[in-house]
Amino acid sequence: MKKKQVLLSVMGWTREDEDRPDIVRLLTTGTLTGDKENWRIDYTETQPDNESHDVTLTLGGGVVTMQRTGPMGTSMVFEQGKRFEGSYRTPYGDLDMGVYPTHVKYQVDEAAEGRVDLTYQLDLQGQFAAVHEMRIRFCPAGKA
Repeated sequence: MKKKQVLLSVMGWTREDEDRPDIVRLLTTGTLTGDKENWRIDYTETQPDNESHDVTLTLGGGVVTMQRTGPMGTSMVFEQGKRFEGSYRTPYGDLDMGVYPTHVKYQVDEAAEGRVDLTYQLDLQGQFAAVHEMRIRFCPAGKA
């Protein structure tokens, strides 16, 4: 498949303890490239303060990787049941980060429609931070 423009709906939930979840929603456009086995999604995420971050998701072999640029940049690997350790960049310095995915699922078809579903526990500096869920839906940009 050549590069295809897609419309993405990104929703994220964060749960700390038993509190109500904080929900973040983003609607944006991006590009999808790949084949039946491996896919790449690139999009730009704009924060309420107008700060932008480029995000790249790669999907293949049951594994989702995410790279996010900018002042709050990070790389994460989501493989169900396997802990990933890395760092989370902040304006105040880097934090040690651990990600333990409990649900990793994605689906992409040749028509450039698909989804990415992630649930994971996030630890910062060795301490539990929250449980996160991310749901990404996408379709060809002219179809929505």
